[in-house]
Amino acid sequence: MAKASSTLVDPFASPTKEFYQNPYPIFAKLRSESPVLWSEKGDYWLVTSYELGKEILGDLHFEKGARRFKALDMLAKFLPNNEMLGFRQKSMLNQNPPDHTRLRSLVNKAFTPSMIAKMRSHIESIANELLDKVESKGEMDLVADFSFPLPATVIAEMLGVPVQDRDKFKVWSHALVGVLEPNPRVMNVAKTIHAYKELIDYLKPLVEERRKEKRDDLISALVESEEEGNHLTEAELLSNTVLLLIAGHETTTNLIGNSILALLRNPEQMDVLKQNPDLMPGAVLEFLRYDSPVQMVRRIADCELEIGEQKVMPEQNVIVALGAANRDPSMFTEPDKLDIARANAGKHLAFGHGIHHCLGSSLAETEAQIAVGAVLRRMPNLKLKADKLEYKEPFALRGLKSLPLTFR
Repeated sequence: MAKASSTLVDPFASPTKEFYQNPYPIFAKLRSESPVLWSEKGDYWLVTSYELGKEILGDLHFEKGARRFKALDMLAKFLPNNEMLGFRQKSMLNQNPPDHTRLRSLVNKAFTPSMIAKMRSHIESIANELLDKVESKGEMDLVADFSFPLPATVIAEMLGVPVQDRDKFKVWSHALVGVLEPNPRVMNVAKTIHAYKELIDYLKPLVEERRKEKRDDLISALVESEEEGNHLTEAELLSNTVLLLIAGHETTTNLIGNSILALLRNPEQMDVLKQNPDLMPGAVLEFLRYDSPVQMVRRIADCELEIGEQKVMPEQNVIVALGAANRDPSMFTEPDKLDIARANAGKHLAFGHGIHHCLGSSLAETEAQIAVGAVLRRMPNLKLKADKLEYKEPFALRGLKSLPLTFR
């Protein structure tokens, strides 16, 4: 099989500190010299082009599936009957049609733009309550004090899980996303499975409570769907509740932090946004493009396919580097420039594309609009308190460990 010859190194295979700090120059080099790169170390194709990335995400011959994780396959050999592996594969994130269509339709109504619009005032009140707690101090860690608790509280309330347990969600979430590396270590996979079991054990009693007494929340809605015979198994119910709980705050936490940092590093854009708050919806689209909270997604070829004149064989893995695609100059003029009034920022791929386009995109955008707006409005003279910032691992989800700020 012919593969693209290149001396370039796959940055995902062994990410450096420099890559975590600023991956975009490396992405630009890859996109220019080898937009479809075969990674010998990773055993997958890496795509950095916007056009090709969008094409792959919209092509159902590039499938989703938990089998894409080699470490999971390896661990399954030692734990062939492990219940958690089975649960994870029931998530809509790892399903293809028709199961994906069925599962997504059961929760889609809760995430429509009209439903999210009804929640707006409540999200605003949560944001203001969080800022009330730190306003008098004149400083805060944006991540710990604001960008994590805001979306964590919102999704906990939507699902109907106790908000006071959100710190537990953070611990579980950190372990669960540890397998999002292209080739996760078996140790990380073991930690993920342990966290998954703890989270399933935590959710099971809540599900049983909803069987006895329905409430106005998503868990009740999923239980009701199961009881009405809509082909939702208990494993699917629990697995997708885990997905909604973790995905409902992890990426939005990163989006808010990345957005504020982008503005701090581009003060002229911050000034424009302060003076023109009506630009906020478009600004959030630009934040998503400029420093995507999700940097990569993976697909599996279900037959022999072609990407940019490269032959992809059945069962080969393909990684689409969303962050690279969103900085492609063939789609975005001056892509390394933050422009909150960019006309085509909405064409970003930060939420994916096609049938797997992020279910919670409207919620994430609304939370980011409210969060960034509240910080700019209530925290004058916003400044970075630390010279060096660290990014979380794995690289697949790009977000800061902390963002210390002062505002007086």
